[in-house]
Amino acid sequence: MAFLGPESLKELLSNSPIILDDDNKNCYDENRIEQACYALSLGVEVYRTDNKDRKIENLTDTNRTVEINPGQFALLMTKEFVDVPQNMLAFISIKAKNKLKGLINVSGFHVDPGFKGRLLFSVYNAGPSTITLQTGDPYFLIWFTKLDKATALNDQYNKKENHHQGQSTIKLDYIDALKRGELASPHALLDKINKNENELQRVFWALGILIAISVAIFGKLWLDNNKFKEGYEKAIEDQVYLPLVEKKLDNFVKDSISLHKIDSLISSRLQKQKNVNQK
Repeated sequence: MAFLGPESLKELLSNSPIILDDDNKNCYDENRIEQACYALSLGVEVYRTDNKDRKIENLTDTNRTVEINPGQFALLMTKEFVDVPQNMLAFISIKAKNKLKGLINVSGFHVDPGFKGRLLFSVYNAGPSTITLQTGDPYFLIWFTKLDKATALNDQYNKKENHHQGQSTIKLDYIDALKRGELASPHALLDKINKNENELQRVFWALGILIAISVAIFGKLWLDNNKFKEGYEKAIEDQVYLPLVEKKLDNFVKDSISLHKIDSLISSRLQKQKNVNQK
């Protein structure tokens, strides 16, 4: 089993209806030959796991691009139909410039003899940045190799036993499979960790503020309680010493009255003595 080289591939694709358009006509373009492979382009149907509507997207002349975010899966369908001869096997991949950005093909790497239809690529963005693709641009590579014998009639790829046969649109079965459960990609896990970290930071900030307010309140209550105790003890002391003060004050007043009387008596006597002397 040997892969077809550039010249053999050109001869095969130009003379055989293998690369087809929507009208089932040969749409082979010699400019799409890249070394020993042919470059297929992105069609108009795509599906992304982070699409809010969770539906197939249709690319148009005004909306030609699809963005595959980090950690997300996407279903991409080729624009061309491929009709693999019964005596051949095809291998598929994604161009290196897209793989180097982190785009990984996870849907398989070969096309069976006898398959006819658009190729569906299930891809995953393992890179750190969003990958943008545009409808009509060549991203998918296909190689052809000859089998030692053509596929027997009872082993041929057919629509009854192989549900991929004749596919032209993205089937809902594939979308439903991607919708089930949560996406457990490293990037999705990192997003969850970051979200949880942000939530924890908000909780810690709230707890810090709550603790600060609680400390301030309890501090104020403690100071007020101490002042209350001091006032209470002062009041008790006042109740104990007030009668003594009042008694001393009464005695002082009485003593003052007595002293005043004595002073008046002395003054009176001195006045009398003065009068006698003058006579």
